[in-house]
Amino acid sequence: MELITWTEIGIFWTSIVLALITVTATVINYFFFRTQIDPDVIVYVTPDVNRPSVILLVIENIGKGIAFDVSFSSNKSIPERAYGFKDAKVPQPMSSGPFVTGIPALGPGAKRIIIWGQYGGLEKGLGDGGAVNVFIRFKRKNTILPGYKWHDNMCPIDIKSFEGTDASDSNWERKSSEALQSAAKSLKNLSDNF
Repeated sequence: MELITWTEIGIFWTSIVLALITVTATVINYFFFRTQIDPDVIVYVTPDVNRPSVILLVIENIGKGIAFDVSFSSNKSIPERAYGFKDAKVPQPMSSGPFVTGIPALGPGAKRIIIWGQYGGLEKGLGDGGAVNVFIRFKRKNTILPGYKWHDNMCPIDIKSFEGTDASDSNWERKSSEALQSAAKSLKNLSDNF
């Protein structure tokens, strides 16, 4: 009789351990699944490849889901239309665009690209205070329960990292187009002269 009791106890505890392993694996799989379908909105700064002295401010959803009601705030004002080099004027704080109005829905891989300015103007607008912390708030649809869940993100943006970088014109498509247009004009002039 005692042998049966120990066997039953062993089976009971084995079942408990297996149930815990199953629950743990299910939770891990759920979190992995969430990372594959959740939106993730970021803000970053990049140079414009077609206009080398221009710096762009980019809002992008790098996640796999739709981000709803995207809004932005920052620890200090973000300048807009900050053009110029050493003689640049101090630009005004941003007063229009997605940073001010927000974005109702931003799909997976979707971007908003803002022509931010040039190094000199942005440096005057941001000062020597370092990076601007942009706080992003958005919501996503819940998978199991109805409704939405809010997410917060923070991205530092700066201009100092562009100091001393290459801003030479390497837009070979535009240069090729200009060369072809010049050759076509020359050929037209030659044919008109004959």
